[in-house]
Parts: sequence; structure tokens; C-alpha cells
Amino acid sequence: KAEEKYTRLQSNASRFGVKGEDELTANLSAVYGIEWEVAAEGDDISGVAAGNKLDLTQRNRFLGIKSQQLGTVKLGKYDSYTKLAQGEIDLFNDYLGDMKYIIAGENRLNNVIGYESPKLMDALTVNVMAQTQDTAAAPKNGTSASVVYNNEEMGLYAALAMDNNVNGSTALSGTRQSDTIRLVGSYKVADLTLNAIYQTSEDAAAATGANKNKETAWQLGAAYKIADETLKVQFGEAKADNSAAATQKHTQWSVGADHNFTSKTKAFVWYTTQKEDKL
Repeated sequence: KAEEKYTRLQSNASRFGVKGEDELTANLSAVYGIEWEVAAEGDDISGVAAGNKLDLTQRNRFLGIKSQQLGTVKLGKYDSYTKLAQGEIDLFNDYLGDMKYIIAGENRLNNVIGYESPKLMDALTVNVMAQTQDTAAAPKNGTSASVVYNNEEMGLYAALAMDNNVNGSTALSGTRQSDTIRLVGSYKVADLTLNAIYQTSEDAAAATGANKNKETAWQLGAAYKIADETLKVQFGEAKADNSAAATQKHTQWSVGADHNFTSKTKAFVWYTTQKEDKL
């Protein structure tokens, strides 16, 4: 293959939108959010078919009711609870080192009804969403759920999440209906943060006894804060259990550094390398 070299200006999923909460009664509030991705560098949004040029694409959007005692019900299009279970462990989120290239299930789902519990024992939340089928020809109904433990005082974050029959992206097998189990952990001590994720994902539509094209993936990361700088490193791998899969393994590692000017502004640099082992 001929060697290719080029430069590129990348906006890294630039977005804008609004979200908020309006009090209805002493115990009830209306919650809402809507956002768009914008091609800030001037190119069309990636993945759009030729002839359908778009500068803006949909991201999360929802309306809901929040009860202080009972939790929140949301309707719309937004990230699955399996995706949200990652918390902040992806140190290169939205960059070319995003974990979506080795971890299946990074999906934003249409036509969903979701429930988010209030925080229990000041740290624990339970989340469940159902994706409606919408039309007879659409993929079957799916569900996504998570249990999240976030103890900021201890610096401990842990989550267990699962998808059942959710149509969306994978790392090695394209788009399909998947059953996924995700385990996430993060621990912060002083200025050091250690992150880990382990996951399995298989074809939910495969016939009984058939090969389910299972993917097993994991990722480790570490971040260390020094004054206004944060040094980051991350490594992950996805492997196919199916010996006939076109891509047997995908590995990815990234290193980088952030410089924080203010709480809202930073400069950053990173290096990412990816490798695929194919049949």
C-alpha cells in the first residue's frame, strides 16, 4: 500500500446546547436538555452520506420529570446507561484515542424511556432505560441498565452495567444488536487517578447454538496532576473469540498532557497509536 501523509484540523466532537431544571412544586421539577455536534473546522460531520451535507447533527436530547424522593424519568434520545457507566475514566474521550475504538457499547439511543434513582446512601444510583422499537422493521426493543457507586470523599468510583438486545456499535463487528456486560472502576489518591474497565459483548440476534461473535475488551489508564498540568496514559485491547472474525484483535495506547488555564479553558497534546491484527 502506498504511504499516505497529510495534515488535518480536527474539532473533536465540538458541541453546543442547553440543559436545565425548572421547579414545578416543592418536590417535582421538569428537566430538559438538547445539544448538537458542530463541524467547527468547516468540514461536514463525519459519517454523513454523500449529498447529505450537514454542519450540525443530533446529540443528547430529552424531557423529563424529577422527584427529589423517587428519582427522574426521562424521554428522548440520549446516551445508554452502559455508555454513561464509564464515568470519566476515558482520558482521551472524543479524541482519536477514544475508547470507543476498542470498547463496544458506546451508543446514543433513539426512542428511549429512562429512569434514574435518587442518590442512595450518598453514593449509589440505579439507572434503567428501555428502547422502543418505533417501527415493525426496526431492531427489536432493547434495555440498558447500570448500578453506579460514586464516593467522591473516598475517591472511589465503581459501576456495573449491561445492555440487552441494544442495536449499536462494536469494536470489531460493526453495528449489530448486542448483549453487553461492563465493569468499571476508578480510584483517586492525592493527585493520582487509576482507571480500569473490563467488558464482554456478543451478538444478541445470533441463533441458539450459533457463534455469537463475542468481543472481550479491557482498558487501563492513569492520570497524574502536577499544579496546572495533568499527565495521562491509557492502554486497551479488544479481542474476538470467533476464530473466523476478520479482525482478531485491536490494541490502542495513548499518552498526553493537559494544561489548565482556567476551570473552563485548557490546552492539550497527545499521541495515539492503534494496531489491528487481521486474518
